[in-house]
Amino acid sequence: MKKTKGLFIVMSALAFLMAGVFAVQAERYIPESAIAASVNWGNGKVYFFKGDRYVRYSAKPDLAEDLMGDRADPGYPKLIDKETWPGLNWTDINAVVIMGNGKACFFKGKEYVQYDINADKADPGYPKPINEQTWPGLIWTGGVDAAVNWGNGKIFFFKGGEYIRYDISKGRADYGYPKPIDARNWPGMIWTDGIDDVVNWGNGKAYFFKGYEYIRYDMQEDMADPGYPKQVNRQTWPGLINW
Repeated sequence: MKKTKGLFIVMSALAFLMAGVFAVQAERYIPESAIAASVNWGNGKVYFFKGDRYVRYSAKPDLAEDLMGDRADPGYPKLIDKETWPGLNWTDINAVVIMGNGKACFFKGKEYVQYDINADKADPGYPKPINEQTWPGLIWTGGVDAAVNWGNGKIFFFKGGEYIRYDISKGRADYGYPKPIDARNWPGMIWTDGIDDVVNWGNGKAYFFKGYEYIRYDMQEDMADPGYPKQVNRQTWPGLINW
């Protein structure tokens, strides 16, 4: 009887251990978020990045419904490589932001790359470190989670539950930052512990992403639209699922 009981305990332990292994393996195949970074390129196209691939999306700023673009353009996702993004020797990009001067900045970890939009290639001499000389007042030298050009001369950088407002013309962060992501600073933004990404859609709306959910934010009213968050799925964001 003791042997039977002991065997049962051993078998139960093995079953529990195997279940844990399978669970861990299963988790490896489930993406943690719909996207990692995105940017409105200013030509009717929005680029979404995740891992070693990217999707080009057709934006339709004249539409007022949730679905602001038709879908991902045909032929996407594509690999991030020297053919598609010359000079950008990175994958797993953390954030991308348009600077408004014909340049875009890609962020990964402690570094960033400046990309020439017209020449369609990274500028020479990059990557460079994020520090007080390159980004005055951006104290997160270890990297950022998300960045967005708000279209009013300001860039918002996000890291964890905080954000920094950056003045483009002055070339430095505004005083008094970082500040918390809370109901006072971002009304309706329930994700006070941080976001995965944000993109300015160019029609007075911005989209915040976390996991497989998104919030549409009214930039003029300075508050999230009612009825959010919603799921990122084939109906709301065709082409941003299973890529």
